[in-house]
Amino acid sequence: MHCAWPNTSDACFAITRPDRCGDNLLRQTCGHTFFVKGLCGSTEISVKIADCGPQTDLWCGEQSCCSGNCATNRLLDLTPAAFSAIGNLSSGIMPVTIHS
Repeated sequence: MHCAWPNTSDACFAITRPDRCGDNLLRQTCGHTFFVKGLCGSTEISVKIADCGPQTDLWCGEQSCCSGNCATNRLLDLTPAAFSAIGNLSSGIMPVTIHS
């Protein structure tokens, strides 16, 4: 399963600008593995970075909640297969935790 991360390179960071939302994200390049857990359930998956994104600064302050568990800002784009493994794809966005 794969994802997009907003700080894979200088060129990527210049487009996505997570710092404008107050997020200081480490530089991680394609192939790096993250573990992602949807806050709407208990399933955790591993995903590898395959692309740059999302354009975090377009959604500064946006909040997504599930049963009182909330997360702010779009920091990770998941492929449909990865998203479906931890939540309902039709929801579009969901709060998650991310760790390496």
